[in-house]
Amino acid sequence: ILPQAYRSEHFALYRHYQRMRHTGGEMDNPTPQSYFGFLSCAWAETLFVEFRLDGALVGVAVCDRLQEGLSAVYTFFDPVQTQRGLGTHAILWQIEEARRRGLSYVYLGYWIAGNRKMSYKTRFRPIEGLVNGKWRMLSPG
Repeated sequence: ILPQAYRSEHFALYRHYQRMRHTGGEMDNPTPQSYFGFLSCAWAETLFVEFRLDGALVGVAVCDRLQEGLSAVYTFFDPVQTQRGLGTHAILWQIEEARRRGLSYVYLGYWIAGNRKMSYKTRFRPIEGLVNGKWRMLSPG
């Protein structure tokens, strides 16, 4: 677990992830400034969690420490190693870290039903959503 700071090794992995996973999108040609501006936060403690395999950086989960939980800001990983389930591993790690810290929640961010790239969020239960200003249990199909 590292504090919020720009690290060239992280940026190189982020750039590789964006170019492989989001080709043709707004994020596929990031600069160091756009990368750090996207992931840094002035109002919360931001943590950069490294995942390494035999010393090589294979993933980074960025999360904000909030009063009652961790907010999973973004996770990026070596796109060549998708079979390892590094994104799922990062979420499970954050759930365990929240428990270790005595926090009640892990926020996976907004979810759009039918969006293929967000569908992974429905695999983690229970799911609550902010509906009309109130937190409610959801049961996505």
